[in-house]
Amino acid sequence: MQPAAIAALVAQGESETLEFKRSTGTRRQATQTICAMLNHRGGRVLFGFIPEGTIISQDVSDRTIEQLSEEFRNIEPAILPEIRRVPVTKRLEVLAVSVNCEGFLLPGHD
Repeated sequence: MQPAAIAALVAQGESETLEFKRSTGTRRQATQTICAMLNHRGGRVLFGFIPEGTIISQDVSDRTIEQLSEEFRNIEPAILPEIRRVPVTKRLEVLAVSVNCEGFLLPGHD
């Protein structure tokens, strides 16, 4: 995902398929959001934004990605979200987590 694609998403504002999170410190809430999105039609969570859509970015390390992945392992059935690092400056990035509910069935929803 390129910075221009992120900007286009942000311009749309938050919706049932797009949510902004200030930082990965809110990864537990983001996991709940992703679960809700999976129960509907999928969506994206963007880290490094305030709710109004202003980019604040963060310093993203490999450990940051690992922590997100660890949190997402709590979702059952297991999911494989797409986690993308998108640079906004030489040092700072935002994270885009995408989930698609295609082929995702909850128990009892055949």
